[in-house]
Amino acid sequence: MDELFKGLLTAGTVLLVMTAARHGGRRVAGLVAALPTITAPTLAWLAHDEGMPFAISAAIGSVAACAMLAVFALGYARAARYGGAAVALLCGLGGALVMAVPAKAASSHLPGALVLALVSCALTFVAMPRLGAEGSGRIRHRPVFCSMWLIAAMAGLLTAVATLIGPTLGGFAAGLLSSLPLITGPVAMAEHAQGGHRAAAHFLRGYVGGLFGKAAFGTVFVLLAPRTGAMAALSLACACACLLSTVRLRLPPLPGVGLPPLRASRGTE
Repeated sequence: MDELFKGLLTAGTVLLVMTAARHGGRRVAGLVAALPTITAPTLAWLAHDEGMPFAISAAIGSVAACAMLAVFALGYARAARYGGAAVALLCGLGGALVMAVPAKAASSHLPGALVLALVSCALTFVAMPRLGAEGSGRIRHRPVFCSMWLIAAMAGLLTAVATLIGPTLGGFAAGLLSSLPLITGPVAMAEHAQGGHRAAAHFLRGYVGGLFGKAAFGTVFVLLAPRTGAMAALSLACACACLLSTVRLRLPPLPGVGLPPLRASRGTE
């Protein structure tokens, strides 16, 4: 029953975030998807149930996992040009799996996890496809499989699973479970199916930019939690992540960054 309550609360949080994202463009949606909407409540439950040291270990694991998420986005964006959504998803997950070994090795200490996350996100951001302006400003007409209610339900289920089995698997596994691309994957597939590979790439480029805020969230929590307590640290960490995402949103796209522009592929747009 306790896990059910945690899952429902997390699902409600994710639903609110996704509702806000519907009114922005794909870049905004990507930044919102990178916010720690699942990681934050999971850390709160872990700190309450398992103690502060375990929650800190999970937070370091979530920072290291940002490297895996960045490679997931790059793998999906590059593969989406040549295949369908399912193929691109498998390529993204394959890239993330390759990064699991260095992420696990870096998850024992915050400095190593943070360096891996920042370097991976920066290199991925440079390697993401360079695109023109978005074709449409708002996210509309989600397919049934990618409805906000379904995503929120999946997020709640993952939080319940992470808090239930995470302590058995260890801090890195708990942090990884709370950082899986549960929102990112379905939304990227929906954009791909509806608007082609360019639409998915726009969303994922915004997502990679938002991962810097997610890494900052975990870092701030690890540094402050022993001094301020879990809830105060989570509040400040969330504020830091939101601030960085807001700053990133206001910055214009960097000229000349990224691989050469994608050319239209037959059957994908």
